[in-house]
Amino acid sequence: RLSAMSNGHLLVSEEKSVASQVQQPWWRCALLWMASGFAWVVSIPLLLFTLGGSMQPHLGWTCAVLTAVGMFAILVQVDQRLAAGAVFLVSFSSSLAAQKIWPFFLAAVATWLTSLNGRKRACSPNQELLDFQYSGYSSYHKRCELHGALDSIQHHRSFFACHPHGVLSIGFISNVCWGRKFHEVVGRCFFLIDPTLRDKGLLAKLFLDAFEGQHGGFRNTRTSTMQELMQKGESMAMIPGAYQEATAFSYGRERVALSKRKGFVKYCLKYGYRLHPVYTFGESETYCTMGGFEQLRFWLNRKGIPTVAFWGLSWCPLLPRKNVEMLTFVGPALELPQISDPTPEEVDKWHAKYTDALVELFNKHKAEAGKPTAVLEIL
Repeated sequence: RLSAMSNGHLLVSEEKSVASQVQQPWWRCALLWMASGFAWVVSIPLLLFTLGGSMQPHLGWTCAVLTAVGMFAILVQVDQRLAAGAVFLVSFSSSLAAQKIWPFFLAAVATWLTSLNGRKRACSPNQELLDFQYSGYSSYHKRCELHGALDSIQHHRSFFACHPHGVLSIGFISNVCWGRKFHEVVGRCFFLIDPTLRDKGLLAKLFLDAFEGQHGGFRNTRTSTMQELMQKGESMAMIPGAYQEATAFSYGRERVALSKRKGFVKYCLKYGYRLHPVYTFGESETYCTMGGFEQLRFWLNRKGIPTVAFWGLSWCPLLPRKNVEMLTFVGPALELPQISDPTPEEVDKWHAKYTDALVELFNKHKAEAGKPTAVLEIL
């Protein structure tokens, strides 16, 4: 009987795996990417518009939006339950005084958006959505695959440093976070992203919280979070270049911000992790961008504000270009020694070895990815 139950469970698991790998119609994939992009990119502008709109009858649009921006800059720093209460009081007081219907509607939307951040969990885990995302994100692209030293991956105490960030981390989303093959090979894994996006991402929290499960989840990139996970031996994946790479993005150029990104190496040394370089070819072709004002943009980037004007499809700039091959390669792990308190010299030594391993991975697979003359720029 136990054998039959085990076989039955295995059959169900295999059926789910096969179902998740079925190619989805492109238009459904486009809608998924559009909803994701809206949640990731438009949430904050939508909050500023609705909060400002609730005050518009008294202040006018310019002053109202500027006031909303000022409130957001302050409230994002405090407990989000207090932030939700402040937005509720300001927006509904203003709309009540205006005695008009549309400010009430905008106040309700602004309050609901802020309340998402105030909840410990915006929604429950959703396996059906997860299964659709496994195939939906990857089916959007011309080709979307995971390759490399997959047989060398070990469950637990593995750290996957993923490059490049690109504009919206399309490869990281398609082949790593929501990549069925990555989950099957790596097992339980946690994906580290920007603290504001993870914990205060408004609509993005719905996607992130629905992802939670035995397979892992999304966490912020704070040092305390990383160390808490490493103390438990959990595997992790993150993009070290983060917003700096988004700011430096230029169509067709293979760029990674790594020269001064050493924190992940330090903690891998401290907890004795196996460190895998991961590179996605095709990320540099997902969007076109507008250059200029680089000094100002990098200054804003250091303040945690990514500044990049981008467009993908002509009829929907938010969607990435679709005729792109997203090929992600995982390199062999660097076996780092465990050093309880690594010195700066030890961190520099292993950071240099990691940089060499990343360049070697890039050069080894660039011809396979259709870019035999590509050069990797280390910023």
